[in-house]
Order: sequence, then C-alpha cells, then structure tokens
Amino acid sequence: MNTFTKRNFILALTLGAFSFTTLSCTAAPKKELTEDELITELAGPNPDKVANAMLQLEKRFPTSKKGFPAMKNLLTDSREKVRRKAARVLGILHADVNETDLKNITAMFKAINPQETMDVLKSLRGLKAKSTLPEILPLLQNSHLGIVRDAIRTLTILGDKSTIASIEPLLKHADTKVQKDAQDAIFTLKAKS
Repeated sequence: MNTFTKRNFILALTLGAFSFTTLSCTAAPKKELTEDELITELAGPNPDKVANAMLQLEKRFPTSKKGFPAMKNLLTDSREKVRRKAARVLGILHADVNETDLKNITAMFKAINPQETMDVLKSLRGLKAKSTLPEILPLLQNSHLGIVRDAIRTLTILGDKSTIASIEPLLKHADTKVQKDAQDAIFTLKAKS
C-alpha cells in the first residue's frame, strides 16, 4: 500500500507540474500600454504605477516629448517616489525645462531623504541647468558623502573654470573618494573653454 501511495503522489505531482507549465505557456501575454495610455497613467493615485509609467515612457518612447508636460507637473507631487522619478526621467531624456521647472527640481534639495537630493543632482546633469549652480555649491559642504560626490559630478558637467575654486578645498577632504572626484572635476573643468 505504501508503494501505491508514493506512485500516486509522484503521478499527481507530475500532472500538476505539467498542468501548471501548460497553463502558464497558454496564458495571454500582458498587453503593453500605448504612449497615450502611459501618459494617462501619470495621473493615477498609485505611486508605483505612476513611476512605472514614467519608466516605460523613458524606455519605450525616449524621443517623444508628449509626456514631458505631465512629468513636469509631477515635480511638485506630494509623493517622494513620483517627484524623484519625474526629475530623473526629465534629466535622462534631456527635456527642455524652464526656470520654474528648475526651481521645482531644486526645491527637492530640501528633502529629508539624501537619495532624493542625489537623484536631483543626477537629473540636473541632463538638463540645461547652469542657472542652478548657486544652489548646488552649498551641497559641497553636506555631511552625506554621496551628496558631496554627486554635487561634484554635477558641477563638473554644468560648471566652468570659475567653479574650480569651490571644488579645490575638497582635495583635502577626509574621504579619498571625494578627493578623487574633486581631482577629476578640476582636471575636466580646466579643459573647458
């Protein structure tokens, strides 16, 4: 009887695995949303879905400008995840932004979460944001090393030779990675015309 039970168990397990495999192979593929549907998703209440819609717009429609106005409106959203993603996607896609957009982006420098500040700095690298230099410079004195390093990198892209004087003190910073970033930044900024 014991052998009979083991055979039935193995047979049932095999049939179950086969059925599961067959069902998952025949399930309808998930329909990808169109660009307009993704833009509509940006107005949704679920921050994960909104962030995912922005990611999909970034990946699947990188040359389209249709979603930019909606994303710019999300820069002041009360949900951190949504604000951060909006700033990052606008920067990655090199969106045209105006001074109001830049003020909304740099307002995130006051965030409690250092990751939000770092996302903003990364975003600014992809934007025509030279006007934000006065707001970036104080971040060189931040206690969070990630913020200092991202500020240096952003100043390297947006700054010019006049920015070097603000970065030079970091050559003597306690952290060797900050020193290296400062050294690289100064080298790059000196080469700018």
